Formats: sequence, structure tokens, C-alpha cells
Amino acid sequence: MTRSKTRQNGERGAVAVELALVAPILLLLIVAIVEFAYFFNLQISVTQAAREAARTMAVTNDSGKAQAAGVAGAPSINLAPGNVSLSGACSAGATVTATVTYSTPTLTGFFVPSLNVSGKGAMRCGG
Repeated sequence: MTRSKTRQNGERGAVAVELALVAPILLLLIVAIVEFAYFFNLQISVTQAAREAARTMAVTNDSGKAQAAGVAGAPSINLAPGNVSLSGACSAGATVTATVTYSTPTLTGFFVPSLNVSGKGAMRCGG
């Protein structure tokens, strides 16, 4: 009876050591997944803003409205009209390009301190 209790106590210690070795790796993996998801969400939002700005510029040929549409196209982030740049005025058959850039700190700051995200959208004018 004494012998089996000794084995159980030894196994409990081994489990604790294994957990201590594996837990940091698992936590690092979880943090990496969360940071990647945050970056991916930002990328989608910025690309959507660029697409909306390009579409509005192609339809209205008004850069002010296009920049406002770009800002409104990404409500989950704090874009300013200065974050939206346009390739120029539209002429029939030409393609207008909108580029949106956004910089923000990461959620944890564990891997990199900040993220710089850029999205690009293009539309044919008068089409």
C-alpha cells in the first residue's frame, strides 16, 4: 500500500512539471492567434474603406465625398480623411485608385509594438 501511494505522488509531480513546461508555449500560441486575428480584422476594414473610397470617386468624381466614404467604410477603426489618398480625377474609362493607410498599437505589444496596415481599391470611372 505504501508503494502505490509513492507512485501516485511521483506522478502528480511529473504532471506539474509537464504543465509548467507546456503552459508558456500554449499561452504564447493563444496570444499569437489573437494578435493575428486583430491584424486580419484591421486589414479587412482598411481594404473595405479603400474600396468604398474608390467606388465613390468613380461615381461622383468628388475627392471630398470619396474620402468621407472611405472613412465611413471602416466604422470599426478611427480613420481620418487624411488616411485616404486618391490617384486623381476620373475621366471616362480611366481607373481611379484609392489607398488607405492606418497605424495602431497592437493589443498586447508582445511581438511588435504597432501595426501599419494598408489597403488599396480600384474602380473604373464612368463604367
